[in-house]
Amino acid sequence: MKCLATIFLLIIGFGGKAQWADSLIGTHNTLLQKIVAGDSIVYYQCHVEDATQQLSTASGQTIQGTAQKYTITEKYVLTKTSSGFLVKYYTSSLSVFPNKKFSGLKIRERPYWQFVHVKTFVLTENFLKILLALEKKGREATEFDFGITKYTTNQLILKHRKDFKQLVIDGNYVLSKGLDH
Repeated sequence: MKCLATIFLLIIGFGGKAQWADSLIGTHNTLLQKIVAGDSIVYYQCHVEDATQQLSTASGQTIQGTAQKYTITEKYVLTKTSSGFLVKYYTSSLSVFPNKKFSGLKIRERPYWQFVHVKTFVLTENFLKILLALEKKGREATEFDFGITKYTTNQLILKHRKDFKQLVIDGNYVLSKGLDH
């Protein structure tokens, strides 16, 4: 009997998770409003970071490079389930700055982006608020903004089937900083 009661409470709890997400999404004008159970939306964020490259040779020698700017592209696939959202998080290797390839995602993701799956997690209320805030904060990119350059160092592309938005995010707001590592 206790086991049955526990299962019932878990089912109610999971149903509650979907309701808080839907109610939070419903108050914003977002592409997330369009997805139904089993459907997904993809977020790509490309941002510029200052980094120093280190090379290791086969002989074990480490060569220190100079500080440069690199672009890091991250991908989040949010899939709506009956109990909430499941998020798959991917990153790609560093790209030389400026990154003119990012605008190509508007058409189709290319294999040479080499996304690597990092982790899968259940969408939290905090992370959903960050997603909604970035979509609200971003301004629609113009044809001059499509590549990642010194004027547009932080961008977000949202794709849901054939609908997409490419947004320029002013400031250093990065989705992965909101993840529980």
